[in-house]
Amino acid sequence: MKIKYPDYDNSILSLISSVLKHYGAECSHKSLSLLDEVLGIGYKNVVVMVFDGMGVNILEKHLHKNGFFRSHVFANLSSVFPSTTTAALTTLESGLSPAEHGWLGWSLYFEEVDKNVVLFLNTIQGSGGVPAADYHVANRYLPVRRVWEKIGAATANEVQTFIVSPYSQYKIGSVEGIVNTVKDICAQSGRKYIYAYWTNPDNDLHLEGTDSEEAQNELIFIEEQVEAMCAELEDSLVIITADHGMTDIENKYLTDYPEIQKMLVRAPSIEARAKAFFVKQGYHADFEKAFLKEFGSDYILMKNSEALKNRLFGTGNHPRVNGFIGDYLAVAVGRTNLENKHSPLAQTLKASHAGLTEEEMIVPLIVIT
Repeated sequence: MKIKYPDYDNSILSLISSVLKHYGAECSHKSLSLLDEVLGIGYKNVVVMVFDGMGVNILEKHLHKNGFFRSHVFANLSSVFPSTTTAALTTLESGLSPAEHGWLGWSLYFEEVDKNVVLFLNTIQGSGGVPAADYHVANRYLPVRRVWEKIGAATANEVQTFIVSPYSQYKIGSVEGIVNTVKDICAQSGRKYIYAYWTNPDNDLHLEGTDSEEAQNELIFIEEQVEAMCAELEDSLVIITADHGMTDIENKYLTDYPEIQKMLVRAPSIEARAKAFFVKQGYHADFEKAFLKEFGSDYILMKNSEALKNRLFGTGNHPRVNGFIGDYLAVAVGRTNLENKHSPLAQTLKASHAGLTEEEMIVPLIVIT
């Protein structure tokens, strides 16, 4: 499998930097010149739509090259690392690299509660939904200023901002609802920035695999809905991308490797394909040997310092990132998906993300004027 390291100067971070730059908002990263030029036309509505898991490999597998999405691809972009929803969406919603915002993946270890916390859900990792605290741990210790706040401040609120997703002010639960809401907002008077997010095709890809008919049908439906929406918009720029791509996987479980597990201080965190290992004192050399023996063909094992030196998470230095990585970061470059333990959900997964394969890292920049 081809390895693709993040290119933060040609990435989803660059995309959102172009949006921030367009509105004169706070931005410290390189923008995309192609997108800057289109934004410079001065559309009344700027719409950024994110479809979870819709990497370039997924588009090319399931949609016709002359269809609506693929015929409007401006460029291929890099995701961030890890190539996963938590890190990537936070970048798209903040204009910061993962190294700056700290939301590195699904779960992170917080010393304040002495637990691995699932960031979005605020639950204890592997607990079946037990709350991590009586407050939202990640929001307290990893506060992030959002793009729409920055745009509002830069334009003295002359540009209205809207967030359309299953988890936002509108709480839309279908792709039809997403596109209809975006269409209705665009029809209103005044300049607007609209950010829309939908959870598919990620869900279908996880459960059915990247070649599945279910994923193809969902992707075709999304394309049809967005094409119909765009046909009715006026004075609107629609920018479409994904948080990450997907690759088919073979599940393995850390509990089946007791020799490795006994050397750990706690259960690994971040993601199955980007795992942070906290190793007991005096066991580092033994851990490296044992891990590489079992998983060396499918994972790159980096020491903490190496991951930071290579700037996998981008430029910036959030004070919590070093502690989140642990002693070692294991980065998937093959098919193996190393879950901490057997679980009904893990055993159903056929595809996943967060690693450094080209399939996971490359996403499209689709632009419709």
